[in-house]
Amino acid sequence: MKSHRFPVLTLLAAALFVFSGPYAGHGNVAQAQDASSPGAAVPDSIFTNGRVLTVDAEFSVAEAIAVAGERILAVGSATDILALAGPATGTIDLAGRTVVPGLIDNHMHFARATRDWYRHVRLDGVTSRDDALALIAERASVLPDGEWVLVIGGWNFAQFGADNSPFTLAELDRTLPDRPLYIQESYRRGFANSAALGAAGIAAGSAYDGPGTLVRDASGNPTGELAGPAMNLVTAVIADVPADVRDASLRAAIADMHAMGLTSVYDVGGNGVTPAYYDALGRAAESGDLTMRVFYSLNGQHGIGSSADEIVAALSSRTPDLAGLRFAQFGWGETTYPPMRATPWQISAEELANYEAIALAAAVHGWQLHEHSLRDVKVRALLDVFEAVDEVRPIGELRWTIAHTNGMSAESIERAIALGVVFATHSSSRLATPEAIARGASTPPFRTIHESGGTWGLGSDATTVASPNPFHNIGWVVSGLSPAGEPILSETVRREAALTAHTRTNAWLLFREDDLGSIEAGKLADFVVLDRDYMSVPEDEIKDLSAVMTVVGGAVVWSATD
Repeated sequence: MKSHRFPVLTLLAAALFVFSGPYAGHGNVAQAQDASSPGAAVPDSIFTNGRVLTVDAEFSVAEAIAVAGERILAVGSATDILALAGPATGTIDLAGRTVVPGLIDNHMHFARATRDWYRHVRLDGVTSRDDALALIAERASVLPDGEWVLVIGGWNFAQFGADNSPFTLAELDRTLPDRPLYIQESYRRGFANSAALGAAGIAAGSAYDGPGTLVRDASGNPTGELAGPAMNLVTAVIADVPADVRDASLRAAIADMHAMGLTSVYDVGGNGVTPAYYDALGRAAESGDLTMRVFYSLNGQHGIGSSADEIVAALSSRTPDLAGLRFAQFGWGETTYPPMRATPWQISAEELANYEAIALAAAVHGWQLHEHSLRDVKVRALLDVFEAVDEVRPIGELRWTIAHTNGMSAESIERAIALGVVFATHSSSRLATPEAIARGASTPPFRTIHESGGTWGLGSDATTVASPNPFHNIGWVVSGLSPAGEPILSETVRREAALTAHTRTNAWLLFREDDLGSIEAGKLADFVVLDRDYMSVPEDEIKDLSAVMTVVGGAVVWSATD
């Protein structure tokens, strides 16, 4: 799918926007310039008759947007914006549709997902087991003979309601009898059909002593289920793909995410990621085909060793890119130092001192740290280090970030705020069940952070443990409901706060607040036209919102008519 510059939008608008009934503008944004003044810029295109949620500091609502080149020229009333039009300006009637800034994900394992995206089936919002299996069969029907079909996380059995038993080997073989199928439920367990088991050399008599479990039936035969690290028996034999297929898969991933409303992602590496994943992104950027803005972190996936000395050397010899707007590396994380990922939390004084040396090097050389944490015990130790570094080199301007934030205490939140630390909250616990919550499963303290005055952005931690769809994230933190419709989150926030966290605050977290995150004059023209009104749709339906048009830098990168 190719990008289309704005002059063609006049032709597209008639097919795309078939509804009528404009919204009245509220809180008009007076940014339109006088079109008659000498040297006044003339917009390439005007989007009018909409409900534009600017997500500026006042959460203003406007009626129209003027775009010139890659940037927003003006935002305001339909009358003022239309007055800027020149003879060649294209005019798009939004027919009352709601427009929001392009959604930004502050923590995604994006590059890792793109290699196999063409093989993937996403079950993130599927609530029927039969529908899930039908989607798997549908994907197989468009792939070459013998190609693997993969479902890699973002779902759980609870979302299928009462029909939530584990997949059986017979069931998977009926769905795909002639090609390998592998389904993974987060990092907990996987399910393989007979073709996938055969590709991995797993037969009735196969011996396996762990780690993890090759689950067997009463007769000792493999059931197709692989628990824990035993999943590697199958994942290790899934074939790599040539560069041209990888590039096409990347384009497919980006198109699907644009359809969800995503325009920017912060990629934080991940297990198994190698420099080849970023080579594909680099090729797309060089050719002008990278329509997703990809910001990515420096970490072990870029040939950096795991020792403290190697990490300090990398931070000291490289410079974060705080200016790039299409493909830029600027932070360190999410795996900043392997001992900091210990589960349970056990770290020696020597290793903690090593981490402090890494953090000090990051501070001295201007790197943002993006530190994974799901436990308050780790956060407390982390903040001890941050406070020690802050005494030597203040860190507030560096926007150091605690990612995930599950289980953070109010005391830790206050300590982090005092340091200027940013909270990158995520929806990876959206798949928890009420039973898991009752047993003590933790979720991010969204409301506590918000009401404490913390700076917090909202992201996903997709794609293995969560959905990449930003409206799944937003819908969860507003409604508190799991994909199965069960209440699991008590720390909900208002929808204005959730949308701000997925747009303007994330732009700030990425040091791109002057260019991204809101619909304001001078910023890049990244915005999304929605199928329904974000502000009035019922809370439990926010998760179902989707884009009818996604614009990145003045180009339509996805539309419902493509």
